[in-house]
Amino acid sequence: MSFAIITDSTSDISPTRAQELGIYVIPLHVIIEGEDLLDQVQITAEEYVARMAGSEQLPHTSQPSAGEFKELFDRVRADGHDSAIFISLCSEWSACYANACQVADTHELDVRCIDSRTGSGAEGLLVEYALAMREDGRSLDETEAQIRTTLSDAHLLLIPRTLENLVKNGRAPKLAGQLTQMLNIRLAVSPEWQSGEIKAIKKGRGAKRIVANTMADCLAFLAEHPGSSVRVLTTGAAEEQELVNQALAGQDYVDAGTGPIGCTIATHVGVDAIAISYCPRYQPIHQGHLYHLRWNRDCFWLISRKSIPIPPQLRSSSFGTGLKRLISNVSDQSF
Repeated sequence: MSFAIITDSTSDISPTRAQELGIYVIPLHVIIEGEDLLDQVQITAEEYVARMAGSEQLPHTSQPSAGEFKELFDRVRADGHDSAIFISLCSEWSACYANACQVADTHELDVRCIDSRTGSGAEGLLVEYALAMREDGRSLDETEAQIRTTLSDAHLLLIPRTLENLVKNGRAPKLAGQLTQMLNIRLAVSPEWQSGEIKAIKKGRGAKRIVANTMADCLAFLAEHPGSSVRVLTTGAAEEQELVNQALAGQDYVDAGTGPIGCTIATHVGVDAIAISYCPRYQPIHQGHLYHLRWNRDCFWLISRKSIPIPPQLRSSSFGTGLKRLISNVSDQSF
């Protein structure tokens, strides 16, 4: 049997979607008004946001225990899997990754634990990247190596209505929250890939300005990586979502879906927040062909993994632009 794919609920893949994909999701705990609930198991994301909006107490979160990981790994093994990949939220945000590693070290199931260095839709896109590799017949070792290589290209941009929840949960400096209120500006934040620190990346007054400033990064990425997946999740934020949709109109990307931000991430970003995630898509390799041609980072990649660089003067030419578009519009070219 092929390897199993496991993630945690901060990937914001709903239980229904997880069942459709054939993956395992371990829920984190959300504690609201003294009640401990399993993220998207005992309460839906929509129910949680509505309850959070009416609560006078700031909710908080907790990672799955080592015992809960053991129970899940036992179930995966009982389902007939000998091995698995676990893609976790950023280890600086939670002990979820550490608990998984602790159990994996001694469990009979061969579990490869990967710290995604991110969360929400970006973590979910990495999970679906691994799923695409599994469906393409790639091995556990190949999939683990490629996911680790792709981590720095999985981006998460968050635009909260305010920084109140991030500040109170210790995810953002108190001074930043005070300054945004005093100056009447909004900040977009994103996890710094190496440190895991949540950092302000853009600022702007009003929804139009902050969305335009933030989407500039996404659009630049899509220009370099045409055909990438983009996922937009919210805790409301209807105006911001429409502005994001307008910014994406006409862009060369794959719509990876919209939906609610899950309970755990919602706890930290609050009501009326939006999360824009994007990541390159996995390009299948068709077996039986001598060469496989794909475009990635200004290079053609052959099945031999050797690259043929494109000269800078050609990259910026109309021919180079057309060539990138041609290659990105098909999953692969084999001959």
